[in-house]
Amino acid sequence: MREKEVFDSYFRHHYQSLCYFAYNYLKDVEGAEDVVQEVFIKLLDWKESFDNEEHLKHYLYKAVRNSCLNHIKLTGIRSDILEMIQKNVPDDENNFFVNMVRAEVYQEIMWAIQELPTECGRVFGLAYVDGFSNDEIATQLAISVNTVKAQKNKAKIQLREKLKGLYPLLCLFLS
Repeated sequence: MREKEVFDSYFRHHYQSLCYFAYNYLKDVEGAEDVVQEVFIKLLDWKESFDNEEHLKHYLYKAVRNSCLNHIKLTGIRSDILEMIQKNVPDDENNFFVNMVRAEVYQEIMWAIQELPTECGRVFGLAYVDGFSNDEIATQLAISVNTVKAQKNKAKIQLREKLKGLYPLLCLFLS
């Protein structure tokens, strides 16, 4: 693959989970997206090569974390979080690991949602990702509330099966 295709592949594969990871630090969706985009822009100028995809992934998570901390420090947002991080470095490493695992689990969940049948995935996304009520979804999609409920139930059953291997991680890291 050409260099641009490789970069595009990495971007598509890691962007969403890195945004979620950054959001855990910034509590700001747009800020998280900006930080991740800046990291990828820096990656374009990177002259070194990575040994493998795990090495790249580790670099991306560290770079996003460092960019988030710099963003917090420079803008003065969430200074209490920054103080806690600076005072307690071992907790920072633990939080880094937990947030990284959460981001990876989130990515797996989002991929599983995308694999649902079209209408089922659409209803589930509107309900559980976007937070719409059954009535709002029914109105938006021009379907009955009972159809919304049935599609949500169908999605839950399919996702439970697809994500059953993640259940122990969900219990540990998302509680």
